Amino acid sequence: MIKKKEGFAGQRSYVLPGELKKLIAVHPLCESLYITDIGYYPKAAFHDRERRKGSPQHILIYCVQGEGWYVLNDRKYTVKPNQVFILPADQAHRYGTDTQNPWTIYWLHFTGSNAHHFLQFLKQDTDPSPVTVSPQPERFQLFDDILSHVEMSYNMDNIVYANSSLSRFLATFNNAVYNPNQFAQPENDPISRTIAFMKENLSKNLTLEDLAQIAGMSASHYSAVFRTKVQSAPINFFTFLKIQESCRLLENTQLRIKEVAYQIGYSDPYHFSRVFAHVMGVSPRDFRKLRKS
Repeated sequence: MIKKKEGFAGQRSYVLPGELKKLIAVHPLCESLYITDIGYYPKAAFHDRERRKGSPQHILIYCVQGEGWYVLNDRKYTVKPNQVFILPADQAHRYGTDTQNPWTIYWLHFTGSNAHHFLQFLKQDTDPSPVTVSPQPERFQLFDDILSHVEMSYNMDNIVYANSSLSRFLATFNNAVYNPNQFAQPENDPISRTIAFMKENLSKNLTLEDLAQIAGMSASHYSAVFRTKVQSAPINFFTFLKIQESCRLLENTQLRIKEVAYQIGYSDPYHFSRVFAHVMGVSPRDFRKLRKS
């Protein structure tokens, strides 16, 4: 059977020269996290790669179409569309495309003093199974931007720019990070819709039922979906928004503390002060003093 490491119609890929990698490895703006190889393989028929000693870098592979597989720690995993996985550095592995439905993949090798923290952030340090992620326009734009600048790597400024975008690109694969579609209107996403409503009504005392009604869901279902996407209970998040607004008022206006409390819907300034101290770690009065000093 034919096996190919690369050479696919329409592919884009770049491998940094050895001398350049040495420079990047000690560059103060790159050494903590940087790319060494990057590419895009569309409909990569016969793609098959084995590294018996692993790779010196972590390898991220993001499948957007078709199917594939990989073997890590003597276990084989199947990869479907909209799934991502990371092969840890220095671990033997093999991966390849499905023979009947070749995958289309975005991939990169990354390393640096903080690289292993991203395996933890993406939950790939303890469970190497592929993770299903929702497609995000920002993710594809970031990848194209990074690859385009890496291709201009004769200029170190382009390399610094590309690697500065790498952490943001990797972070888009964490499903616990709420990423509303910036190209869609908030009304098309019930969670974004209620967050926008919260921001427009910080002076009110909204209930869970109020927000669920805006979302068009039952209170229990809305609360569960909100917690999954935002990692916070809706009312706790609303309180956080209120306190952030109070910080702005304390720092940028001459309003008295009780007036600030009234502005964000607290009729009892003492209760407001307790909530503020719980969220910010200092009282409103001390916060104002610290910001004015």
